[in-house]
Amino acid sequence: MNSNWWRKFDELGPRQKAFIRLPIDGRHLLEGPPGSGKTNLLLLRAEYLAGKGQKNVLILTFTKALRNFIRSGIGARKLITPQQVQTYHAWASEHILHHLGKRLVEKGASFDDETRARAVELLKEANKKVDSQKQYSAIFVDEAQDLSIAELEQLLCLSDRICICGDTKQGIYQQDGLGIAEVLGLDSHVLEEHFRIGHRIAQVADKLSPVDEGLVSLEDSSNYDRAKYGESRAKMYPCDSRDHQFATMLDILRVQVDAYNEDTIGIFCGKNETMAELKERFSSTELADKICFHGLDENSGFTGDHRIHVLTIHSAKGTEFRAVHLYGTEELAKHPLNRTRLAYTAVTRAKTTLSAYRTGETSRRLENAFAEDTHFEPEDLFD
Repeated sequence: MNSNWWRKFDELGPRQKAFIRLPIDGRHLLEGPPGSGKTNLLLLRAEYLAGKGQKNVLILTFTKALRNFIRSGIGARKLITPQQVQTYHAWASEHILHHLGKRLVEKGASFDDETRARAVELLKEANKKVDSQKQYSAIFVDEAQDLSIAELEQLLCLSDRICICGDTKQGIYQQDGLGIAEVLGLDSHVLEEHFRIGHRIAQVADKLSPVDEGLVSLEDSSNYDRAKYGESRAKMYPCDSRDHQFATMLDILRVQVDAYNEDTIGIFCGKNETMAELKERFSSTELADKICFHGLDENSGFTGDHRIHVLTIHSAKGTEFRAVHLYGTEELAKHPLNRTRLAYTAVTRAKTTLSAYRTGETSRRLENAFAEDTHFEPEDLFD
């Protein structure tokens, strides 16, 4: 059974239940570590408000993959529609076109930093022309650290009911979005425990991005259910070629597809070119019809029958999988963006099993994170 989404009220802890039960009128910030259920709670809270009669809710996030992931979590009662979950890019483009009659970007153009800055100015202009400042019953923003304060100001002024969530340690775009809580005076809620990440995987994440003194580590705050999901595992596989990497990964995937029932499996890579390479490699295997390549396949998403999802690490933000494979991690050795935060994001998407593959050197911090304590004596330094 797919365990990405809570489907029973009793699956929630006391803090999670209390957050959903908050009065429908309010402006909130929800923070917590990876696996604490922020995205899950955001969606449940939106559905709760819709169930209470506040039907015109809007849920925004930054990437298409996370948008599709959230859409896959909409409950059986269909209190909200998939169209109410959008990317910030799509919403801003539509809002500007509707109120100003201007196109933010031409079809196929990238949503780069220059376009984002221009969007803020056009949103200011558009918001002066709306028929009512309160366009939505409520607005929810996931991974708010990926947006800027300026972007969120133009969005959140369109509702009295606001809920944003995020985690500064998972920010890879150098944005300041969580600072909007102080600007707008949002009520702060902090989740200290997490339920997804197995203890061994949490060890890797903690070594990759150590917690500050006085704070609780991911390993110590883990509520991963060993009895239900089994012991967690994390291993780095040094390989002498990409062929070797793929063969090793394929052998493990064949076992996991059967072992993990209906749970999904993620494969992450650093570049779009590498994802295209994987698509070609998988095309001649028996797993080809079980795989979805996000960004390459038309109508890619999480609601179909695909058990395995291939994404870039950027696109994987906010998603979660029973098992995660990091292919070609040598690409992180000289990645132009913050490769430690990229690696942290990738590692913390996994629940039970984390496998990484490299040919040559990868990020030194990532290599160290996977290293396990071994018995080693001073005498072992010598032949």
